[in-house]
Amino acid sequence: MSANSVVSHQSAAVFLQAIAALPPLPRVIVCEDDFGERNWSIRPDDTEEYVPIFSDGQKLKIHLLKFDLRIRPLIRYFTIYSLMSKSARYVLSEVFALSTIPAETIEAIATAMPADLRLAWPAYIEDLPYYVQMALKSLVFFMCNVGFAGWSPLYRDFARRALVATQRKDNYAVVRSGDAFLSVHEEASLVRWIDETVLNATTLALKELELACLVVCSYQFGMRPRQLGILRFRDVSTRQSAEDASFMVHIDFRMLKQRDTTLGKLSLIRKVKREWAPLFVQLLNAKADAAPGSFLFGFSSRQQLSLALGAKFDEILPVKGRRAYDMRHSLAQRLVDSGASQEELAAALGHTDMKTGLVYFRASANQAELVNKALGISETFQTVARIAKDRFISFTDLAALKGDQQIGGMPHGIPIAGIGGCTTGQSACPFNPVTACYGCGKFMPVRDAHLHEQVLQDLRSVVHLYKDADKGHANSPAYLQLQRTIDEVQQVISQLEDDDHAK
Repeated sequence: MSANSVVSHQSAAVFLQAIAALPPLPRVIVCEDDFGERNWSIRPDDTEEYVPIFSDGQKLKIHLLKFDLRIRPLIRYFTIYSLMSKSARYVLSEVFALSTIPAETIEAIATAMPADLRLAWPAYIEDLPYYVQMALKSLVFFMCNVGFAGWSPLYRDFARRALVATQRKDNYAVVRSGDAFLSVHEEASLVRWIDETVLNATTLALKELELACLVVCSYQFGMRPRQLGILRFRDVSTRQSAEDASFMVHIDFRMLKQRDTTLGKLSLIRKVKREWAPLFVQLLNAKADAAPGSFLFGFSSRQQLSLALGAKFDEILPVKGRRAYDMRHSLAQRLVDSGASQEELAAALGHTDMKTGLVYFRASANQAELVNKALGISETFQTVARIAKDRFISFTDLAALKGDQQIGGMPHGIPIAGIGGCTTGQSACPFNPVTACYGCGKFMPVRDAHLHEQVLQDLRSVVHLYKDADKGHANSPAYLQLQRTIDEVQQVISQLEDDDHAK
């Protein structure tokens, strides 16, 4: 059934009369682009061809000439009216969706009586993408608000219940499938990169400092690109401890993306991990002359920031294509897996509706899966990282190294030695021996799979001790480091086995 054959008893003359009867718009409409913290104005009389907008730091245009001449006044009015209560980016997407609908269909919907539209609605939205269906529904709500052609605010509840959209997109499909979550090896790679970057903070160029701080904020706090983009210097506070001279850094950022726009301006305050605080201190020092209201990171739009951050993740992680929202999803899942409640998860992510985070509880692994993850057995958390063949050394090579370059330690009270060498030496490394060595680019494992299998067996016994003591929680730093080490040991053993099979 085509849209043209659906009942449409209102004539073109009635449609034009309804447009002429629309209440006058204000002479000037003031809108806000919170990315740049600037106000911009629209003069409806100057919007015949396009409506200028600012969104996430970018100047854009909502083009009207793409619409048929007879419905263009309605779309123009709808656009300007929507900008008074909705974000510019959202209005832009709605108008784009409406541009894919034939003019006669929009005219028929606009002039249909509520009861008639309810019957014809399934035919109108048949085969339309979900976002286009929602744009049409938004147009109907607009007609209710302004009393267009027989509609009135009294019909809003009717429209909400009767005009049902279909083919709804699952925004959390990647969460349900697990594709959005970082693997153990990815997290280990990311944390190791941050740790090593902190050690070199004083030598980094300004752009590298900005990207390093972006990575920390995205990974530790799950901040959205827009939240990162609107951070100002005044939003970062530092305090130096009198005891050990270490720095404490707190970040104050806005919640955003709330149904109630007033809630979106509320603040979330988070403390940067103390070991990573020097990155922010160094960045503030490098920009000491910047005004308090200027951007903390040097990006003029959300899009530029997203692209730069994504490129940095591609550089750091073994899996390409990771983005800021993967960090946000992974943070949520870590919290849920470690026992966070709905209230705690909502507070961490800045959700005012606690139901939003239920998807993470449904995707959460049970205790047995957590143990398998730590043991390195679960295939879900296997990684494809391999240690290059020329990184392995023989026992003879190990014996020829200086004592400081020979790896040895007692992780969790287990004496482990002779597993390999370090190109720089243990005394020059600030991390724990053995547990931090596996997976490190400076580690040279001994070419003996049986030796590393014994290390794996010893570390697995510690995991079982954690489980028996009911301490096997993902939020325990020692437990998290242990499971990462086990994963890295498995990579070494797997590479050695592959080399043996290849011979």
